Amino acid sequence: MSIRQYFFASIALFVAIGWATFAFVTQTYTGNIELFEGYYIPDMPVAVAVLIPAIVLFVFTLLHMIFYKLIYFIKHHNQTQDLKKLEDAIFMNLKGKIGEGYKPHYTTNLYKDIGELINVSKIDLVASAEVSKYNKFYDIVKTLVAIKNGEVVEVDSSLGYKIKELNYWNSLKQDPNIAETILMEKGFYSDELYIEAFNTLCLVNTYSTIKRYDKWLNVQGIFNILSRIDAEENGLSLTKEEIFELLDSISFSRDRYLELAKVLKNSHIIPDFRIEIFKHLLNRDDEAVEGYLYTLLNLEMVDEAEKILEEISPEALPNIRAYIFLKKNQPSLLDLDYFFR
Repeated sequence: MSIRQYFFASIALFVAIGWATFAFVTQTYTGNIELFEGYYIPDMPVAVAVLIPAIVLFVFTLLHMIFYKLIYFIKHHNQTQDLKKLEDAIFMNLKGKIGEGYKPHYTTNLYKDIGELINVSKIDLVASAEVSKYNKFYDIVKTLVAIKNGEVVEVDSSLGYKIKELNYWNSLKQDPNIAETILMEKGFYSDELYIEAFNTLCLVNTYSTIKRYDKWLNVQGIFNILSRIDAEENGLSLTKEEIFELLDSISFSRDRYLELAKVLKNSHIIPDFRIEIFKHLLNRDDEAVEGYLYTLLNLEMVDEAEKILEEISPEALPNIRAYIFLKKNQPSLLDLDYFFR
């Protein structure tokens, strides 16, 4: 029973008792009754006097109900607030914003343990996840599941840049032309996405456009540019100086020089210029020697490769020396890449 119902029911009961007493029992008055020395209860109808104990009890029970109602309200309010914090924490987690300063303080034990666990966990939805359309998390779950399944969806700005980034990864696979759009949105996404977008840009855009975003220049981006040079379709035309400048802007490891040699082998760059590129690189860095040797041997310039090896310690590069030896005896059985691993 609510306090309001209790109040009006009690008043109705008091009126009924008072009226019944006055109408059917007695209509007399109590007279002045001395309560304490010098203190008297005023003269009143007996019908009213019999209600005094009930009214006193009513007041105390009413205060009792109000007190516990207040306690319940405070407790329920705290639980409601904690539930809202928990929902916000789940939203932040789904948005990928774990550990970004959102650490709510829970006042009830009911949600505290769950909330603290969510703050240090990552919710990863399965590709087949489904929730009811009446669920508070329906929109974000639907979006995340679609992205997880490789779809490109419209991402509401309220979902944040983490989810937008995931969507952009899918966009890059389906539409390389989105790369410049991503690069123009500076400072919102991870470096990995910007680098991937730049590398994709290097496959489809003009060199002048590529240079605008050379902050993200990397080895793979250079490989992508070189693979397009002088190609009939989607090709690039760069001067020798531009190519050398491009190669000099990045440090290569031994493995990357070898990879560069293979990229040049599969490109439309003429053999003489491939050799010139590696001569330029070898003047800058001795690590380029294996890439240079790979290029020479791929072009069947065994004598030139031997001259390079003569300038190196006899113990160095035994696999390449073995290739040259075998090349002179059983060339049809050789796989050049096998000796350059």
